[in-house]
Amino acid sequence: MNFDKQRRLVERLLERTRAGELVWQESIRPDVFQAAFQNSSVQIKSVDDGRFTECHVSIIDAIGRIVDDFGRDELDRDSPRQPGSWSRALEELYALARRSALRADDAIDSILAEIE
Repeated sequence: MNFDKQRRLVERLLERTRAGELVWQESIRPDVFQAAFQNSSVQIKSVDDGRFTECHVSIIDAIGRIVDDFGRDELDRDSPRQPGSWSRALEELYALARRSALRADDAIDSILAEIE
């Protein structure tokens, strides 16, 4: 299977999230964050198997079904990028999504306003 679309999706999600143009929200499950679109949503989650922590992306359709799910292994397959670079990209996306959903910058700004 070719994962070019999924790689392009991760790149665009990263770009839009870095720019503050994408709003992420907490999911009902802990450590899962999601961005909603017109007919579907994207979730990113952190999966810990006891030895490693890995990030996975799921595509959810309008009725809540997971229609695609992928992580670094799928993105690395036949990729022109360096091995491991997709793992770093997914980790960054997870961290940015988490910060956005939990409104980390608002919390930091509030604390700075009190101590400065």
